[in-house]
Amino acid sequence: MLDYKRLFIPVLALLLLLTPSLAETRVCSQGCDYTAIQSALDAASPGDRIVVESGIYNESLLIGKMVNLHGLDTGQGKPVLAPESGRVILAANGAVLRGFGIGGPAGSDGLASESENCTLEVVLPSAIYLNDFAGKKSVCPEDAASWNSSDGINYQFNSRVLRGRLGNYWADYNGSDENNDGIGDQPMVLNEKNIDYYPLIEPVDNYRIPDEKQTNVELILAKVNEPFTISLPANPTTGYEWKADYDYVLLKQENAEFERATTETKRVGSGGTSVFVFLPIKPGKSTIYFVYKRSWENIVADTRAFHVEISAKS
Repeated sequence: MLDYKRLFIPVLALLLLLTPSLAETRVCSQGCDYTAIQSALDAASPGDRIVVESGIYNESLLIGKMVNLHGLDTGQGKPVLAPESGRVILAANGAVLRGFGIGGPAGSDGLASESENCTLEVVLPSAIYLNDFAGKKSVCPEDAASWNSSDGINYQFNSRVLRGRLGNYWADYNGSDENNDGIGDQPMVLNEKNIDYYPLIEPVDNYRIPDEKQTNVELILAKVNEPFTISLPANPTTGYEWKADYDYVLLKQENAEFERATTETKRVGSGGTSVFVFLPIKPGKSTIYFVYKRSWENIVADTRAFHVEISAKS
């Protein structure tokens, strides 16, 4: 058997972990950069992000580069990795696998069915989270991997707005969730070196998480050091206000203020517009997420998203 561990030099992998994503490509049945995941992997450079749209992918995959492989629900459910023969082999130190159904051909519920032999083989340490697994038999980890997000993630579960580290959904997990935050109270133990400490109680679709489901977003074309504004309808007298979540590396929020609608409606309790001013700092792609809620409640009234493509100033 090929020694996949020799495909990557650990020291080089550690250095690459400090490097931001260099490029983003998309995989889908038609209209994207690639129609096959392996083709996108072969063309990728370490640090790249590969977005895989909804669909069933029957390829056997060898992930031999430190890439971020991100499954995105574009309206037909999360993409499912269901190789007809062979496996999905994670053989790159620092690779990320996020947002997939994994285990075998998808059933009527959209969740991959469990296979007798493992579908996902983990050869080198990787980050694996926010995936739906049919069960423990779907994976065979040979090396220690991280089965949770490294940082806290903002998410909405059962109308509650929460933040925490998130793992994966395992169909055969039988732990409890006493505080109803959607995260199991007991870890999911795969073996002594591989433990999902934050297993999800329900499939990922039951959690509202930024970047996991494609929504209608407005595209903003911006340039470095040229401010742009985003205006949203608001009425702060009700206690509701917009909060922005954005990439602090690429963007800086310079100002946020409320403007009443018109002169005729300048009265107590009238609505208007919240205006946010952002300054692009460096070239890149990012998404600004807005949540409209009261600070003392965990119920979201509205959400908005704006995709920003920043180019260098000409």
